[in-house]
Amino acid sequence: MHWRANSKKFKPEAVSRWLRLLARRGIRPGVPEYQKCRDMLMPIRVPLGQASAMDGGQTPYSWEPGKEINGFMMVTGGSGSGKTEALKLIGGSLVRHGIPVITIDFHGDVIFEGQNTLYGHAPQSGGQGLNPLAIDPATLAGRGLEVKIANEVDRIGRATGRLGYKQASCLRKVITDLYREFGISDTLYSSWRAAYPSLVDIFNRLSLACEEGMEGFDKQTLRECRAKVETLSCNALFRHPWPLTVQGMLAWNMRLDCSQLGREARLLAAETVLDMLFETARATGPIPVNPRSDSERYRVFVIIDEVKILSLGRGNTEDSRHILNVLVTEGRKYGIGLILASQMMSHFGSEVHAMVSSRLVMRRMDPREARRVAPQMGLMPEDLVSMESPPGTAYFRSASTGGTVMLQIDRPPIPECQGLISEI
Repeated sequence: MHWRANSKKFKPEAVSRWLRLLARRGIRPGVPEYQKCRDMLMPIRVPLGQASAMDGGQTPYSWEPGKEINGFMMVTGGSGSGKTEALKLIGGSLVRHGIPVITIDFHGDVIFEGQNTLYGHAPQSGGQGLNPLAIDPATLAGRGLEVKIANEVDRIGRATGRLGYKQASCLRKVITDLYREFGISDTLYSSWRAAYPSLVDIFNRLSLACEEGMEGFDKQTLRECRAKVETLSCNALFRHPWPLTVQGMLAWNMRLDCSQLGREARLLAAETVLDMLFETARATGPIPVNPRSDSERYRVFVIIDEVKILSLGRGNTEDSRHILNVLVTEGRKYGIGLILASQMMSHFGSEVHAMVSSRLVMRRMDPREARRVAPQMGLMPEDLVSMESPPGTAYFRSASTGGTVMLQIDRPPIPECQGLISEI
């Protein structure tokens, strides 16, 4: 991926001309060639909707993350309020600017043009899957194999339920032994590009240990560990021999469809993808202190619908090690933008609330939730409750708007072309 930018700026009308030119050449969002033209598609301007003016007309409003403290937006709204349609609008616009967009889609309905979908539940007959034990040499050099193993044990524990001390120790030993048997050493750089063990290998090793025993662990501990790993290893997403890389995710604007996965598998899949993105961005290094353009300021945007599945999924939302807290506290300096959506403000931890610079709140809200949200938006609770408002009515607040404005969110265009990661 080309993450460097030049300093040339283009006016909005010039950006429109470039979009038409690229379309005539058959270069559309969702292919790597399009992202190579990102410098010509700056600055990032995401049209959101129309606000009623005093003269009876309509005033368009846009989200311009380059003018904000960071590229973090929180989207909240109840069922039927238009929240998902707003995410489609935002994601589609970001993709058209040539910025890689990764979508973690827990319900399977955040679909916009320029995505390539990896279905978590479908057998990956071609293409690639996810392997939490895969190694990226660039990121491993910064943290070491032991930290990688410890992180994976913790992640499996969060996905399957809390691991006891003996279970965690057992799982750590099995993963360490597998890396060694695959010829992977913490000190031998060339071994980091070899084949990697998988969740299936962990399950098979634990199954063998249940029959033959393992020094230091009783049969009960081994069976419990095997049962937890089995809930993950049985998913087609984790059984593919070729793991998807961060470079592949970025180049093809990956949408991870977790809608048909079980609770354990979707938590592991989402955390694995987010950790891979963050560690790769950190290995690349911080963005410049004074970026010359939005192309240099933002390397990737991540959209997560129904954040509660990740934030409340057997994890402490206030834990500084929670992946969402890591992303909001450190992601900006590495060029990561976030669009986080959920039905209630309480689904987000205090660090997320403190760091988010832009908020989009849909109307038709539950009265109790409206009382919690209204003070943060400078509104009265009754402003958010009205059930007579059509879907898509929202309040937008950011530094660039100078306050809170009420909008009717634009309808997102119907996607004309999409792809499957399994077809790439």
